[in-house]
Formats: sequence, C-alpha cells, structure tokens
Amino acid sequence: MASMFPRRVLPLVLSLALVAGAFVLRQPRVSAASQDQDIVKMACSIPHEWLLRTWRGWRPDRGAQLSFIPEEPNFVGSGLPHVGPWDYVQHVPMLWYGPGYIAAQGNVSRTVTSADIAPTAAEIMKFDGFHAPDGQPMSEALLPADQRQVPKLLVTLVWDAGGMDVLQAHPTSWPFLKSLIPKGTFFANTTVGSQPTSTAQIHATIGTGAYPMHHGIVGHHMRVGDAITTPWNQGPSFLIEPTFADIYDRALNNKPVVGLVGTVDIHFGMLGHGALFTGGDRDIALTRSVTGGDTLTDEGFTWNLPERDAAYYKLASYANDVPGFAKDVEAVDQADGKKDGKWRDNDIDELLKGFDTPARTPYQERVVEDVIGREHLGADDTPDLLYLNFKEIDFVSHVWSMNSPEMQDAVVAQDQALKALVTSLNEQVGKGNWALALTADHGAMPDPAVSGGYQIASGPMQTMINEKFGNGQTVVELMQPTQAFLNTKVLQANGYTVGDVARYMMTFTQAQTAGGGITPIPGHENDTVMQAAFPSDIMPDLPCLPEARK
Repeated sequence: MASMFPRRVLPLVLSLALVAGAFVLRQPRVSAASQDQDIVKMACSIPHEWLLRTWRGWRPDRGAQLSFIPEEPNFVGSGLPHVGPWDYVQHVPMLWYGPGYIAAQGNVSRTVTSADIAPTAAEIMKFDGFHAPDGQPMSEALLPADQRQVPKLLVTLVWDAGGMDVLQAHPTSWPFLKSLIPKGTFFANTTVGSQPTSTAQIHATIGTGAYPMHHGIVGHHMRVGDAITTPWNQGPSFLIEPTFADIYDRALNNKPVVGLVGTVDIHFGMLGHGALFTGGDRDIALTRSVTGGDTLTDEGFTWNLPERDAAYYKLASYANDVPGFAKDVEAVDQADGKKDGKWRDNDIDELLKGFDTPARTPYQERVVEDVIGREHLGADDTPDLLYLNFKEIDFVSHVWSMNSPEMQDAVVAQDQALKALVTSLNEQVGKGNWALALTADHGAMPDPAVSGGYQIASGPMQTMINEKFGNGQTVVELMQPTQAFLNTKVLQANGYTVGDVARYMMTFTQAQTAGGGITPIPGHENDTVMQAAFPSDIMPDLPCLPEARK
C-alpha cells in the first residue's frame, strides 16, 4: 500500500509502520493451542456471529489485548454507548433508491453488511477498477446493466445511530423512508458486520468495503506503536485501505466532484484520503469539529476543517452563510405551542445554541442543497459522489436514549429532511439522474429501564484489575466498552497473563462494578456481569472461528 501515499508523507507512514511492527515483534501472538482450554472454551461459548464480528473489528498491531462481552443486555460505559456484537446495535437499514438504476424489489432477505456498500457503489457506476477487500456487490438492487446508464450523482447517506432498533421503536415517525422501500431495494437483514460498533471504523468500512481488521481504523482509540491514539489524530494517514472514492476519483483524473457533509472528521472514512492519496486531490469536506475537544464527536458553531485535515480536503466555507438556522431553532422551541427557550423540557441554549436539537437537521439539509448547487454536483457528464452524515439521532441516543420522546422528534426531523433532499435532487440534478444509498453506522442503546440491562461502570473494573495484577503499577491503560488496552510488560513482570485478567473479569458482579451514580439492580447485586472475556490474539487460531484461517 505504500505506493498510494505521496512522497511528502512516506516518512511518516513508514515510521508508523516500523513502530507498529516493532510492537508486534515484542508482543508475539499467543496461539489458541497454547492457551488454557477454559479460555478457548470461553471464547467459543459466545454466538458464532458475535465472535466473527469481534474478530473482524480487531487487528494485532492496533487492537486491544483483551476482548470482553457483557452479558446481554448489560453494557459498559457512560452516556449510553452503542458498542457491541449484539444484533440490536448491529442491525441497520440498507436502502438503495434511484429510478432508472435501482430495481423496485422492495424487501430483500439476503444478509449483507456495511462492507458491501462500496462494491455496490462501484457496480452502480459501472466502474471495474475497485475491488473491495471484504465486501460484495448487492447486485439484486441494480437493474440489468444493459437497462441502465450511470447516474450523474451517487449519494451515500448515513443516519448516524439510526439502526433498525431506533426505527422499530418509532414506527410511525419515518413515513417518507417507508414510501421509498417498495420503489427501491431494501435489504432487511443488514448488519454492520464488525465490532466495536463505533462511528469512525464503520464509516471507514462503508468507504473501503473492508472491515477494520483490514482498513486499520479499529476503534475510537487504537494502538500505534507504543502509543494509544485516536483514528484521525494524523488526518487520514491511519486509514490503510483506499476508499471507492479514492480509486474512482483518481481513475477519472479527479474530474468527478467528490465531497462529504458531516459534522466531525471521523465521518471522513467513507470519503477517503483526499490529497493524501497519490494522484488524488482535495475533496470537499465539511465538519464542525472542535480542535482539542473532550471527545472525538465534539462540535462547534461553524463549518470548518481541523488543522490536521486541512491539507488533504477543501472546506466549502460558504456553508457558514446558509441562512435559516435561527428559524429552525424557533420552530423547535414553538413545537409544543409556547415559546419558552425549550425543546420539550430541555434548555435549547444549553444544547449548543440549538444545534444539538432537531433544528440541526433541516439546516444541514439546506447546507447539502447549497453544496450540490455551488459545486455543480451531477451537472455534467462526469458522474459525481456525495457522502452525507446526519448526526442528531446519535446525539439523542447518547443523552436521552432511543426510547425517549426526544428520539421521536429526531427521527421525524430526519425523515422530513430525507423528503426535502429527494425533492432537491430531483430539482437540481434532475429526475432519473441520481441514485441514493441510505444506511446507518450502528443502532442505539435502549434505555436500561426498558431493556433491564445493567450499566457497568468501567472505573471499578480498572481499579480491581490494577490492584490485583499491578503490584502498585498500572495494568489497564484504557478501558473501552468491549475491550481493554493492557500493559503486558507489567503483567509479565508480575507473573500474570492476559488470560488471568480475563478469568478475573468473569467474576465481576453488579455490586463490584457499581459507582459514579450507577447502582446494582435490586436483588441482582451478586449477579456476574460478563458473558465472555479472552485475550484478543487467540481469535485467529480458535477452532470455532474457521473464517480466521481462510
């Protein structure tokens, strides 16, 4: 893959590769055969599809040393995370729509994953120069090649966190999307296909047709060399595989207009490397990312590009001049019949001046319209690509849960924006000149009051592991919802293994993992909270995971 990078970044890429390689050499893989059989049995005890998804989401040079799966519907973390192998966070909508290009199949039952989106896009564009590492085309969605031309514009739209669990919880809130299903092809059994189910890695899967084990973005935190870093800390340089957009744009000498309207740069994985790709150019990209924010998803008040991305993408700064946001906020305020500065019971001013309410959705849709018009997307004979992420559903899922009335408002707003987008595409690009893929990057966590799940606090788990295995030193470098980065040097020096930590985690109870406002479910204080825990590096050799040896 070195040839995909221009000379100015080769030293960085090669140095990172060497550092990562050195780490792998220092930490040799422990085969399943050499592990105690209780650990192997533990890993193989979980449903095969869960294990397969976990393996696809991990790679030895970047992934965590310890994988674990809470007992469903338990989950680890604060803010209602959406991370895990379970079907409810994995099952996402997958609609292909575009008269003249997409067959009116309605519901199709074949199982597909997010990795199948990029190769399907290549087939729609009749482009044979892209070969997905993992995905396969959803050919059922397409009219026969001799009955269709190439659309002038292909749009890939992500309803962030808008999984099927969200849509099923609010079945009357998305009538326009429902109306498109019989006119297009809807893959009713679509899953993300890998876990952890986080924004950065699944957007990269959508763009590359590869699972994280191949494209390299294995989580919102990952190890590069001896450091734990974030996936877009160095712009797109950690994304190993090229995206469909990278390959397609370069093959056509950068004549296509290629762009993305999202809100944070971890959405860029479906767009690609931009000018970092050898022979590539600075594709259009819009975010509202905050440099130095507390999380990867912190947003600000203006459309911008973080400094780490600015050399590789082009900011459509005119987006900041799109009017009407104040009226969108006012409409949210007055939806309950009174103007009181609140959305339901929530202070609008405290929600990023209204951007973290459903007001963002119609406003962002108008920004998309402006980008389409100003950049002349779909306006000539060179087919263009546009990638979109709408994030309000995700924000609501973390703060109020998928079962909340706020979520109903978010889904309604998103469905109305979809109708506006389709109308605009027909007007600006022309009926019969465009096609659309609509999906989600993951589902959402149900309210524990609805699911009965126990919210496991990560802090007590880290403390217990450090105290038992650290001998005064830190063992847990970072705890994530389904994995832990461990200091294996400290473990080894104290005579322990990752397997020992896994066994210990299996003993954790609700009472032991309470804290930070989390209390055990009455009567279940002594219930254990984990379904499985095992060293990540045994997965390629597990007898129950034959896919790993193909």
